[in-house]
Order: sequence, then structure tokens, then C-alpha cells
Amino acid sequence: MLSLIARCVLHQLQRTTLTRGAGEWVTVAGSGSAPTILAWIAALWCDYNSSRMDSRRAVCAVFVLYLAASLQLTSCQDLTGCGGSKGCYRHPSDCTGDNCIAFVTWENVGDGRTRFSMRASQTENLAWVAVGLRPESVPAGMVPADVYVCTKDGTGVERSENILTDAGRWNSVARYIPDNSVTTELLSYADNVISCVFTRIASIATGDATFYDISGDNAYYLLLAVGNGINADGTINSTYHAARRETPIALKLQSDFVVPPEPELLGCGTTRGCFRQPPTCEGDDCTAFLTWENTADGQTQFALRASLNGSLSWVAFGLRPAATTEGMSPADVYACTRNSEVKRSENVSPYDSAARVIPANTVTPSLAVYYTIPNFVTVIECVFTRKASLAGDATFYDISGDNAYYLLMAIGLDINADGTIAGKIHSQRWPAANALKLQSEFALPTPPPATPKPGGDLVGCGETKGCFSQPTGCSGSNCQAYVTWQGLQDGQVRFVMMGQAQGWVAFGLRRSNINNGMSPADVYACTSDREVKRSENVSPLNSEARVIPADTLTLETIQFENNAITCTFTRQPFLQGDDTFYNISGDNAYYVLMAIGASINADGTIGGNRHTDRWSTTETQKLTEFGAATGEPDPVGLAKAHASLMMIAWIGFASIGITLARFFKPLWPDSKLLGQKVWFTIHRACMVSCLLCFCAAFILIFVYKRGFVDTGNAVTVAHAICGIIVTCLGIANPIMAIFRPHPGTPKRPIFNWAHWSVGTLAHLLGLVTVFLGIGYQTSLLSGLASYSFFIMLAFVIFHVVMWVLFEVMGRMAESKGSKYNQSNDDPQASRSNDMPLKTAGGDSNQQLANTDTEPPAGAAAKMILLCIYVVGVVAFLICLVVFVGLA
Repeated sequence: MLSLIARCVLHQLQRTTLTRGAGEWVTVAGSGSAPTILAWIAALWCDYNSSRMDSRRAVCAVFVLYLAASLQLTSCQDLTGCGGSKGCYRHPSDCTGDNCIAFVTWENVGDGRTRFSMRASQTENLAWVAVGLRPESVPAGMVPADVYVCTKDGTGVERSENILTDAGRWNSVARYIPDNSVTTELLSYADNVISCVFTRIASIATGDATFYDISGDNAYYLLLAVGNGINADGTINSTYHAARRETPIALKLQSDFVVPPEPELLGCGTTRGCFRQPPTCEGDDCTAFLTWENTADGQTQFALRASLNGSLSWVAFGLRPAATTEGMSPADVYACTRNSEVKRSENVSPYDSAARVIPANTVTPSLAVYYTIPNFVTVIECVFTRKASLAGDATFYDISGDNAYYLLMAIGLDINADGTIAGKIHSQRWPAANALKLQSEFALPTPPPATPKPGGDLVGCGETKGCFSQPTGCSGSNCQAYVTWQGLQDGQVRFVMMGQAQGWVAFGLRRSNINNGMSPADVYACTSDREVKRSENVSPLNSEARVIPADTLTLETIQFENNAITCTFTRQPFLQGDDTFYNISGDNAYYVLMAIGASINADGTIGGNRHTDRWSTTETQKLTEFGAATGEPDPVGLAKAHASLMMIAWIGFASIGITLARFFKPLWPDSKLLGQKVWFTIHRACMVSCLLCFCAAFILIFVYKRGFVDTGNAVTVAHAICGIIVTCLGIANPIMAIFRPHPGTPKRPIFNWAHWSVGTLAHLLGLVTVFLGIGYQTSLLSGLASYSFFIMLAFVIFHVVMWVLFEVMGRMAESKGSKYNQSNDDPQASRSNDMPLKTAGGDSNQQLANTDTEPPAGAAAKMILLCIYVVGVVAFLICLVVFVGLA
């Protein structure tokens, strides 16, 4: 340990003179209690012998530092000199050392080597800390990267490489450390703290492209990560991090020691103010956020970040005076663009923005980046400081003192050729609910949950606007979905939509000569990403994205709150030369379709995403007239009824009926029910009920689909084919039972085997068919309903386990030597299912004369097990019917 610290001391001696006094040495070493006092004494002795050799002075320094090391970081691992003699990257960004989750520092030490120092703590069950180098050409992500790891059980620094697998997943593979390329100087683990120091040469000449060359102008993003799991051999390859962070820009590690600030949400409401969308997002999951905080020179630092699936050109925030309580103008606006610039503009009308010059020395950008991460997500980040005011410029709003402003935030998909956003309409925007004093107020009040006003958007239905709502006659707050339309003076039509949905709400126009179905149709959807998207239904199970032609649609408002999507937009009545853009002017009439869905595509569209509910008007509507449209009976309800009845049939009645016939024939030997043996009466009732349920379900699904399913979805087709086969088998079996031969006749065994085989095959294939149906439906559900597939899997496991237990009990009864006279009706007549019970108080070896009237051995235990099985089947069935059939 002493030799390791000595290395750090020798490094410290290179950076400082040997004429430091005692107080300075202890300041370098640290401060504490008993060890620090001893360090002071040792340092005073060093001063007393200051005329001695420099080597003696170095030994004193080693002793001083050794005594203080147990209380503070070594001189190689402190954060002094950050941005000057060394570079520092830390998490959180304002931590100072001991309170850091992790930090890494880097500095030049001569001979072309760079010293890296890492420290991690504050992480439960900390196992490793790592720093990675990602090339400048890759602006985001963890792949590829040259990674160096210090583990809690390691003896030296290890190396790995982040790669992308053939399956498209991130992974980390171990890499050897080339000879003399990396030297471990310090590696320690104590009290859940990992500290390590190592030097690395700039490059190697062996042609190893994974060992990145950090010399000269080669720039890399630094990745910093910690983890709480390691492999058995002590490596971290394939082990996921617990926390990670990356520098906002690429750095030349041998010359760049300043890491610019980056947008983050740490300290919201205390050290900085935060305005984010959605309000509960935490950073990377935000569509956009803005933060503001005071700087040491009295200015205010603003940070903006936005991310969006697909194209994103700018993110902006504006200051609207407190006297203006609504709207987007007037406002002093600052935008970060895809050109990695900060631009200023002024909102001069609700839908216009004029470019404004940024006065000299008023706005200082320290970060402006634009990049794309996997899955086509575009990210824009910027950080800049702004002066509080500018004398003589009324458009440069004074944010000092008690001056309060509403914060506006917006993102856009288009910018001007010169990089400005003047005149460019936003795609999404969010105003803060309260005006704030930006230099003193950091807590943004949380507005109460939005509650739809009863009938708010539906006032005037049938008089000033047309309406289509579900359920029919709902008042707004109790609607599952609605769409309204209203003609404007300029010939456009304003549409208002609302849907209780997680992904999207949409309405479509189906031509009057197509009297059923969802296609073809011109469809407009409002998504949970707060966008309006257009698509075209081209087949019953497919929807293709369509471009919204320029100047044909204007989004006015859109919000996603309390699991409800609401939006308002205007649409041109027609577009010359485009037949897919349906003409809604004059006497043109259409069926109005409406649907809601649980998921959207990565680019924010709904193309190909199946609805969870849909409705259609029973009559065509002229959108220039304002009658209240009536919808057809809920067709999706037919599909839900189909699913529920099929699960009741095959999971409920069939499972219980077959189990009784298989294992419980000898039970209740003296009892009869409705003139037949108990097991047979219950079995027959279950199977007849099963028949009625699946026949009704079979009819309902054909009514719902109006024929066979579309062939566009393989799972749906497989589900339909299996369902038809199951239905045929299920109908054939009771028909065979009606014409069964009498017991004891030569052909009775043939019937027994046929009845058993067809019934068993129908039950097994029925469960597979339910699996296929749930497997498709689960992708459309959210919340607990999304776990339906796993509930079904749990039921199958439960069913198999219970059958094994029933079989074991039968075998155990047989092993006791009891015999039971079974009829030849059993397909497995070579052995009995159960053994008869002995008479009370009788000899255990006594054979009963009449086994037909005696209950089998273990009957009580078997009855208990049967009750457990029936209760379990009913419980699983209730969960599945509620989650799948009614969700």
C-alpha cells in the first residue's frame, strides 16, 4: 500500500516544489482526527529538517500522506485542478469527491502517457467502475467503446470492448491489455468504495484498432459507468451497468480538460428550476425539458434538451410577460437548432416569429449539440448563460428582481435556410401554468390534473357542429372517445378528438359506397407523442403512413394527460389531384370511423398498429352538416365476447369435465345425480356447456369479421385455422357420444378410444388456440392486461402439475394392492384409476366383496385436491376473462 501511495506522491512532487510547509502538505494529504494529527507532527519534523536532502523531504511527504490516506482521497484522486491541469468528469456533475457516485480524471504525465483516475461510491453492492472511449464519429450510445474497468476483487485494471451483437443488442466482451500499454498504479476497495489509478499510452503500433489512439486531434466521448454485478472470473463483459453517464462532447484527451455543462434535472426545485414534458419525466425519457439556475457572476444559466422519434430541427423556450396570461406572443424566444447553434427570435403574433439579433455579451453558449441515437431518435441539447437585462432594449426581457414571466417551451420539425426558426410553426408546445421570478423561484407549481369539462367539446352537437361519440349520448368526461367537426368561414373544417388511450386516437373517412369495414379510409390520428399523423387504411388489417400535404392541416392544440389524448386541428376540405385526400366539401358524404390504440410505431405513426376499440357511424355524414351521428353497436364487443366464451369453454368447462372423466370415475360409488353416476353427470354438464360456449363464440367471430380473417397477419390466420379445427373436433365428439355402442359390446372399446382421443386433442388444440389469440391481443393491451400471456402460461403449468398429482395419487393407491372392478369403458382398462377404501375398522388386508360400491383409497385427499383444482381453474379463468375479454 505504501508503495502505491508513494507513486502518487512522486507524481505530486512533479507538480509541486519541495519547499512546501507543514500546513500545505497536510492540505494535500487530507484532514481528519488522530492520523491527521500525526501527519501534522511528521510534517513539522520535515520542516525542522528542511536543510536535509530532497530525498529525506520526499520520505516525509510519503509518511504524511500515508497517515492521512485513511480519511481522504489520495492526491492522485482529488478533484483539484479540474479544467486546468487535469480533466474531470463526474456524476452528479456538481459532486466534490466523497459524495460522487463516480468520477474520472485524466492528465498528461509525460512520455506520451495519460493518467486516468477513477473513484466510485454511493452505489449499493458496488462491484466495478469503468471508463470507456467512444469515437467522435459515434455521437451517442455505448457502442463501440474501448473500456477500462476496476473491480472490487481485481488486482489490476481490466479491459473490455462494447460491441453490437448480430441480434442488435449491446454487449461487452473481454479484451487483453497489450504489453506495456496500461500500468496500474492504485486499485483498492473498502467500505463500498472503489479507487483506482492507471496510466495508458496514447496508441500502440500492433494494428489493434480496438485500442483507440488518443493522441493529437483524435477526440472521444468519455463514458463513465458503475455496476453491482460481475462475472465469476471477475470480468464485467455482458454485465449491465447500474448507472452510466457520457460527456456531452467529444474530447481530445491530451489537451482538452474542460467538460462543458450539460442539461440535467438534478436539483430541480432547489438549486435550479425545471420545466419538463411530460411533467414526471426524468431526463432521457423527456420529450423536452428546460432548466435555469443562477451563476456566480449574477447571470442565469439555461439548459434545453429535446428528443423525438424521427426528425427534429429545434427546441426553444420563450419568456412571456406575466401580464399576458395565455398564448405564445409576445415572447422573447431562444432556440437550439440542429445546426448546433443558439438563435434568438420574438413571437410577434400567435403564429409568427421574427428573427432577433443576440446583443453582444448577453448570451454565451457553452454547449450546443445535435445527434441521433439508435431507433432514429433525434436529440438536441444546449446550455447557455444570459444576462438579466439590457438597457434600452425592451424586447430583451429583464428577468431580474420581481419581474415574472410565463415559460413557454416548444419543439419543431423545420428551420429556415439560415438556421433560424422565425416564421416556423412548432409541432408541439407547452406553456407553464404560472409566471415565475427566474432568479429566485425554482419550484414550478404542479397544476391540478386536467378534468374534462362535462360536455365541453360536445356543446352544440347537432346545431353548430357535428359529433360522433362513444358511448352514444356521453357528455365528454364520461366518453371513451369522440370526434366533432365544424365548418369555418374560410372553408376549412375544425376537428376535435378525444380518446381514453395510451397510444393514439384517430378518426377516418370511409367512402359512402363501402358500407362496412375499416378500409379504404383516410385516417388522422393524434398520438401520445403529441403529434398529428395521417395514414390510409388499405386493407382490414393494414394501415400505411401518408404524408400530410403542405398547408392542408394546422394543429391548434394537443395534450396527453390522465391517459386521455385530446387534440384540435383544422383541415382543408379537399386537395386537387390527390384522391387519397378525401373531399369533404359540398354534398360528399362519408362514414365516420373512430378508433383508439395502445401503441405507436417508433416514428410516431400508427400504420400497422391494431386498434383496441373501434366504431363506425351507421349512416354516411356530410361534414358540411352538423347532425349528431349515431354509431353501430360496438363491434369490438363481439370480439371480446368471442374471446371470453372461448376461454370459458376450453379453460373452464373442458378442463374440469375432462379431469373428472380421467381421474374421478371411482369416486362417489354409492351416489347418483339425475339418475346417473355423479362423475358422468358433471362431466356431461361441463362438456355440453363447453359445446354451447364455443359454438356461440364461433358464430360471434364470423359476425364480427364478416367472413374469414385477412391474411396479412400470420398469428391471426393460425389462430383462425386452429379455431376452426377445434370447433369441428368439439362438435364431432358429442355426436359420437350420442351414437355410442352399449357397454360390453365388441365395438365399445373403439368408441372409448375415439372419444378419448378426439376430446383430448380438442382440449390441447383449444389451449394452443387461446395462446395464439392472447399472444396477438397482448401486444395491443396495457397495464395488467399486458400480462395475460403469462397468466395463461401459469394456468397451463398449474393444470399439468395438478394432473401429475392426480396420477401420482392413483399410482400410490394401486401400490397398496387394492383392486377396483372397472368396466371396459376405460380406454386404459389394464389398470384401475383408483383403489377402493377399506371398511371402517376392518382388516387392512381384507378384500372387499363389492368394489363398485366402495369409495377408492385416498378419496378424501383426492376430493381436497379436486377442490383446489376447480378453485384454481376458476381463478385463472376470471383473470383471463377480465384482462383479455373485457380489457
